[in-house]
Amino acid sequence: MENLNIDDIDDDNTENLPTQTDKQKVIIFCVPGNSFNSRFILGWSDILLKCLVNNYRPILCQENDRNIFIEKNKCLGGNILKDNKDQKPFQGSAEYDYIVWINPNVIFTFEDLEKLLKSKYDVTSGVYTLSVPGDITNVVKDFDHKFYKENGTFNFLSNDNIVKMDKIDNRYFEADFVDFGWVCLKKGVSEKIEYPWFEPHSNENERVNLFTDSYSYCKKLKNKGIKIMVDSNIKMNYSEL
Repeated sequence: MENLNIDDIDDDNTENLPTQTDKQKVIIFCVPGNSFNSRFILGWSDILLKCLVNNYRPILCQENDRNIFIEKNKCLGGNILKDNKDQKPFQGSAEYDYIVWINPNVIFTFEDLEKLLKSKYDVTSGVYTLSVPGDITNVVKDFDHKFYKENGTFNFLSNDNIVKMDKIDNRYFEADFVDFGWVCLKKGVSEKIEYPWFEPHSNENERVNLFTDSYSYCKKLKNKGIKIMVDSNIKMNYSEL
């Protein structure tokens, strides 16, 4: 490889490079679970490398527990041995800019991450398609209790639904619920939610038998007036393989 003198470098090619005065943005990646397939390893390796190149500092918080609610609370640094409702994520000791939740079965790229980070909203989710039945996504725009009682499942949007709906800037829309498989929360959002952050009930009049660990958290965000926005330009897949 040819050695270059500093004077030989084209200024136009250095505009997007981080300088020594640029402050690194810190991302805490919360990754629950105990099984990681090859696709996840490849995506995770790519993210780590490109985060460093693009002046992001990645921090991994990975936890596993048989109880999915405890698992998620541990990912946020919760002290599960003490029922302290005032405790903050990571006990208030972590300096960060973003928390990004990743389900190990979601197939992602660094470009998908960049879209999350560049969102102007406090909470932003990507869209991923479940492999079965093939067109159902992780998003519920308007939760329908009647539909839930009759069908025993949430009224998830299909990809076709998302394409046809009106969106902000032709990409963003608000949702009542998203499965927390690819979600970014800006600093200060998680601190507004009372512990236990994830729990198996939702404290609402219309009781919902929670088979997902994300529903109660989404309800708490909504009750705090925090919008859950979905970026339809982030299109991914979910795979158990």
